[in-house]
Order: sequence, then structure tokens, then C-alpha cells
Amino acid sequence: MKAPICEVCLKTDDILCPADEKKLQEGIISELDVKVARLLYKLLGDVDIEFKKAVEAGDLIVIVVGEGDVPITIGKGGKNIKILIRELGKRVRVIEGMKAESTDELKKLASDLLYPAGVFGVNVVYRPGGETYYKVLVFGRDRKKLPEKPEILESVLSQIVGNEVKISFV
Repeated sequence: MKAPICEVCLKTDDILCPADEKKLQEGIISELDVKVARLLYKLLGDVDIEFKKAVEAGDLIVIVVGEGDVPITIGKGGKNIKILIRELGKRVRVIEGMKAESTDELKKLASDLLYPAGVFGVNVVYRPGGETYYKVLVFGRDRKKLPEKPEILESVLSQIVGNEVKISFV
């Protein structure tokens, strides 16, 4: 399993090696990343998946995994997700992570996160001074289908993408 912490740290509880401790201090990884990585390792063992990061907002934890790793992470009949929900004490969503360097990639990421609500498109909004942010356009009829409040989903998407994301309804 590929994770943001080394294999030795995955197998141990409570302590991190100096290199991973430094990543934690510098904010490259979070306590939640370490906790989720260790939980996934205990659940899945040494399977060939990539855990990228975990993002928490409100009552929701989003686990970002590598391409094609969502079914393995969820488990047969959702058994792994049920264990993660019990261990973390919050609702859990697993999505496929990508760089989101284009609006098409961000649209796929937003579609995975906002499912079952439909995503119409993604716009890049330019502010005076050269700053940009993304506007994710969601069908107005799907407002009630969102898995969480729009503000919480904006926070999650912003953390994953590394740039401000707003959700608008069309």
C-alpha cells in the first residue's frame, strides 16, 4: 500500500519516524492522514492501492485514493467503509484523486464527491489582481441530493484541489 507515511510507520501505533514526524510538523501530512493510513493498512494489508490524503469537514471525511482504487477501498458489500465509519465516528466518502489541473479533471473530482447530485460544469473565475478560483456548477434540481451542505463540500474540494472552490446552482 502506498501512503503518505512510510511502511514502518503504517505498522506501528502512536509513534512516527523522524522523516514522517517532520512531514507532520511542516503540514505536508495531517494527523487525520496518519490515522486513516494506519486504519486502511490494518483493513487491507499490503494490497496494491494508493492512499493520497484524507480531508475532514463537518461530519464528513473524504478519503482520496489512487486511480482505480475506490472499489478495493470500499470493500465487498461496503464492509471496509462500515468499519471506517465505526472507527472514525463520521460519515466517509471515498473518491479517486487527481491533480485537477484542468476543469475536466476538477469536474470529475466534483462529480465523484457530489454524487448523486449532477455537475453541469466547472468555470475558472478570474479576480482583479490575477487570483483565480473555481466555480462548480450544480443543477438546481439536485440541490437536495447533495451529500452534505454546500459550504462543507466547498471546503473539502478546496482542500483537495489546493485552490478556492465555490459551488453555484444553475
